[in-house]
Amino acid sequence: MKLLNFHRKRIFYKDLFVSEEIPLIKIGNKELIRGIIDKNTRDWIYTISMGGPELGFDLQFIKNTKAWMGKTYLGNWLVIPGFDVQGVIHFQGNDTQVVGKGYHDHNIYPFYTPLLNKGYHFGKIATDSTIITWANVIKNQKTQEHIVVINKEQKYITINPKDIRFTIEKQENDHGKLIPKSFCLTVETDDVKLNVRMETLQIHNIHMPMLNYWRYHLRNIGELQMDGLSQKIDTIELSEYLRFF
Repeated sequence: MKLLNFHRKRIFYKDLFVSEEIPLIKIGNKELIRGIIDKNTRDWIYTISMGGPELGFDLQFIKNTKAWMGKTYLGNWLVIPGFDVQGVIHFQGNDTQVVGKGYHDHNIYPFYTPLLNKGYHFGKIATDSTIITWANVIKNQKTQEHIVVINKEQKYITINPKDIRFTIEKQENDHGKLIPKSFCLTVETDDVKLNVRMETLQIHNIHMPMLNYWRYHLRNIGELQMDGLSQKIDTIELSEYLRFF
């Protein structure tokens, strides 16, 4: 797992257009994001285009899993765990057709939230029939909020926090902050048993004013038992770890 390239560009605010009626974002004449609801299937469809022929992509996301909204220490959390994705990745003048799976979440919290909370770690694990969304919201050194939601067959199951264990096994210093490197997620209820170990393959730090953000590639190894069936887990997924200040 290796980061091949990374590019960020600042723009003038006057060049930004954001619609208040539909999911639509433009920079100048370039449309970055557009969301629609298909009139026939009622599917949510997002088209996302960024970059150019040297480094960029043009992808279409079609929602295939029921969305849900919950509350955390931070505020409201909207999650759409599953999309079917197809399109083109552009790299150094070459185009590569891709097909895969997508995920989207959005945090909505008041401006003072960073003053009351330390940060969070969010991620997902997708098997052939199930999507597990997990989070560890960090209020302070002593208080953390563990979240696990399991989507299956257009339904979702919210796990009681008392039945969740999130254990950090190893940490490392990156850009002056101590961050998780390997950790375990376990769930134990009458209906659901989950045991997953997550090992960091690569970390990409993005520094912004008052924020420290890391994008992880994680190797997830474990097992999920639910509905009388057992599923082995062996996936590579993205997660995000954010520290305020």
